[in-house]
Amino acid sequence: MSLRSPLYSPRSPMLVLAILLSAGFLATSLLGYYAASTLLRDTILKALYLNLLIGLLVTVAVLALLYRLVVSYQRRIDAQAILDGLTELPNRRGFDLLAVQALHEAQREPKPLSALLLEVDNFKQLDSTHGHIASDQLLSGFARDLTDNVRHSDIVCRWSADAFALLLKDTDGQNGLKIAEKIRQRIEQQRYFCSGKQLRVTISIGLTTLQDEDTLHSLLSRADHALQRARQTGSNRTCVEMPHSSYE
Repeated sequence: MSLRSPLYSPRSPMLVLAILLSAGFLATSLLGYYAASTLLRDTILKALYLNLLIGLLVTVAVLALLYRLVVSYQRRIDAQAILDGLTELPNRRGFDLLAVQALHEAQREPKPLSALLLEVDNFKQLDSTHGHIASDQLLSGFARDLTDNVRHSDIVCRWSADAFALLLKDTDGQNGLKIAEKIRQRIEQQRYFCSGKQLRVTISIGLTTLQDEDTLHSLLSRADHALQRARQTGSNRTCVEMPHSSYE
């Protein structure tokens, strides 16, 4: 998803530049015309029209190229603002934008929605033992496996250094639990080759479902509380938080 900044539009500077270039060219040509003798004016006038046409075409071509460059640059800036550089998943800012819309659609229909928070178990220990490069490779591989196990319509983001958030659209708690366990078991069986080393990891998952009165904050608060219970009760498991519990 590409989000354009509402505070910036490349059209305005392009228009100003076009006006300035055209005005400057026209002023220069007119000065040359009036400075010439009467006998040369007819010839100069024809040349003036031709030069104006050529100048206009060149100006349009240059502005079109500049516009494309500005738009491309703006898109890269927008992408960097909402995407995580390592995993290329949405970051928390990008997730907030997508999640608010998903919640609104689910509550308006209404349709079920499940929220998961996933955390790599003992990640700090893995990082200190194998190094940052291996940890980054591990997270990149984990992100790919995570997206491979959900639908294109679902929302996945990197929530923090070792945690990921997932919204499952049109998914109730029972089916959400099945998906969570499928992901957990897949990661447990996976082997990650990082910096010449073979790493195995497990994950803990907190799961909850959307309720009519939920905000994004209350929904994720329940999922986070479920994740903490999963970590405190041994890790490598999925815990479900009751929908009407409140952990603000």
